[in-house]
Amino acid sequence: MNKPDEQFDEKLTQHYNERKARTSLSHAQQQALKHSVAQKKPKKLGFALQLTSLTCALGLLAFIVFDSNNVINTAPKTVLNTIDIHDYSFITTHEIDQTGSYASTITQQKRALDTQLANDLHRHQQHHIEYGTLVKVDNDWYIASCNDEVLVQIKQSLLSDLKGKHAVESDINTGDMLAMAHNGKGQIVGLKHAGVRVNICES
Repeated sequence: MNKPDEQFDEKLTQHYNERKARTSLSHAQQQALKHSVAQKKPKKLGFALQLTSLTCALGLLAFIVFDSNNVINTAPKTVLNTIDIHDYSFITTHEIDQTGSYASTITQQKRALDTQLANDLHRHQQHHIEYGTLVKVDNDWYIASCNDEVLVQIKQSLLSDLKGKHAVESDINTGDMLAMAHNGKGQIVGLKHAGVRVNICES
């Protein structure tokens, strides 16, 4: 080696040794540093565990809150296994029938029909005499109410029973205005011409 390089090398080594002497820790300082590092490691691990536990707890809490509000994994109400179809008054059914045509039906629930029937029967039983026009005669008689809201069908079995009790007036023809007498149960117990009440439907 040449002389300038040796001088540089010596100066560098000397400078390194001085710095090492100034920055090197004594044995006591090294032991204290090791001791403090050993104490800090569990704290960092403990803090990480606490942070992880807190995150899990918050995630669980958020899931419970959203799940109780039926936001997560909620089946729609229209799924048949989650609803009671009897809660609805009407059900509309849409389908392609056997002929390939589109068909829809409206089904009124029995409960609504029962209520409507009870109300109608109560109103019907309050009228002891009902008036209407005999519109058709085959085996049965068909009598249309004055306002054409109700068509009363009287079956042959009831007609025979009433005729046997002489509760049906003779000479009744299609187009005649009739008076239908009812008992307290709403059953027809007699049929006769309306007489002076012929104009009852016009009033």
